[in-house]
Amino acid sequence: MTREQAADKLKKLKALADRGVGGERESALKLYRKLMEKYQIDEGEILEERVTLHWFSYKTELEEELLIRVFYKVTGRPSYHHYTGNYSRRKKRGCSCTEIEAVEIKMLFEFYRQELKRELEGFLIAFYQGNNIFPDENARCYEEYDGPERELEGEELRKYKKAAWYEMVLDKKTPPRALIGEAEEEEE
Repeated sequence: MTREQAADKLKKLKALADRGVGGERESALKLYRKLMEKYQIDEGEILEERVTLHWFSYKTELEEELLIRVFYKVTGRPSYHHYTGNYSRRKKRGCSCTEIEAVEIKMLFEFYRQELKRELEGFLIAFYQGNNIFPDENARCYEEYDGPERELEGEELRKYKKAAWYEMVLDKKTPPRALIGEAEEEEE
């Protein structure tokens, strides 16, 4: 490992040591000190507050919104860059930040992206249930499920309990009857 690579690794370890939790924080701090001694790098070099442009990838519009929110949380500034290269499929947002802030952004974005995915799964269950998006007897291939009921446990049970709560607060709407091929009922 070169001195530059070690300095980059030390910046990431410093960010983890500052913002990590429990054993994660302690082991990052130990490795940080060990590498500083091995490569004889001064802490002043690592903590240098040089602001540069860092690019972060995302996949969906929702992830883009989340990434922008994380930029704002870490840097406190509301202006960011959008990737304008030749490849339109590359979805990237740029943020002018320090190395330590870039590591923090990456860690927080990964954490919140997983949390968002988990919450959306529960919301979708509630949305389907609350709006009754299931086949009825008029469906061409309707088969009523007659299998055994299984017991939900752990994370799956938590997800379905949260979905039940979401379902209670959803605005339940039904599509217009004309949209689904039924005659409108006249009100008296």
